[in-house]
Amino acid sequence: MPGYAPPVGYRLLMALNGKECRLLKDDITAYAVKIVTGKFVAPGKQHCTQIMVWRTFLPEHQHALNDLAKLFFRWLLDTDDIVVSNNEQTGDGRRFWEYRIAEAIADPDYKVMIWNGIKEGDEWMHIDDVGKFVSEWSPYVWGTDRNMHQHRLLVISKVKASPSP
Repeated sequence: MPGYAPPVGYRLLMALNGKECRLLKDDITAYAVKIVTGKFVAPGKQHCTQIMVWRTFLPEHQHALNDLAKLFFRWLLDTDDIVVSNNEQTGDGRRFWEYRIAEAIADPDYKVMIWNGIKEGDEWMHIDDVGKFVSEWSPYVWGTDRNMHQHRLLVISKVKASPSP
């Protein structure tokens, strides 16, 4: 990642295929991300999805993880222009995305949307207010109905490459 230097004793490694990244210390994983790419959300434009984001809970590694998720996410947006949430519907995933959405709404270089994959015409809903995201859109995206909620995905894109509904 340009501009990122791992703390002393840590190594940031990217798999040869570019689909997995790990922050290691003495062969112990402190942070890991797996990525998939696709073109189904914004036809003709590649997007990436972090299908796995994991960080250790061990206290001795927390200093090395400060802002790493945010930096990694920005790097993904610099690389692919569009990042889409996954459909796993976990509590940790929700918290991760709520942070990313709040950061993106505050940054004029990004556009935040929800893609509803079960609606005809690939319906897009734009989000530009954190309060409205918390009160309305977050509960709309995350829920227990697998037939509905797993098809509602959050999208963050760079303004210059935003898909247009």
